[in-house]
Amino acid sequence: MSTRTPLLRLLALCLSVALICACAMFEKSPPKADPKRLPDQREFDDVMIPRDLEIDKDGSAVYHRDGMTVGILRMSGRVEVGSLMRYFQNNMSNEGWRQVSMLRGQQSLMVFQKASRMAVIAIEDADSMTYTDVWVVPMGESFGAEPK
Repeated sequence: MSTRTPLLRLLALCLSVALICACAMFEKSPPKADPKRLPDQREFDDVMIPRDLEIDKDGSAVYHRDGMTVGILRMSGRVEVGSLMRYFQNNMSNEGWRQVSMLRGQQSLMVFQKASRMAVIAIEDADSMTYTDVWVVPMGESFGAEPK
């Protein structure tokens, strides 16, 4: 037996360990979970509210009666007004609402109609925040809480 045999075995063992470690380094780690985007909100059954707007629960009131949902949502968020208006135009149309009128400016107004209800969306572009009110009201009837 020569002195080279143990040395070759040791070298082969070291190369095997190095090869295994190198393969482990290149092994793909499991993909990182993408943070799931929150779904758009639906306080009214057929009016989608973008997730970027925070609803002011104290300033909002939504009523359900006879299969109809009406009321007001007060919201705010850091969104661009043009983008917000396009969002409402697209989503209201997808939900069967027909745009009746629109006024765009520092304070913008959008009016939609569907069956026996109207939706009025008022958007105010302030310095660092965009304020939005969404009113959904029945046409031709009163609806709401009784006065206290």
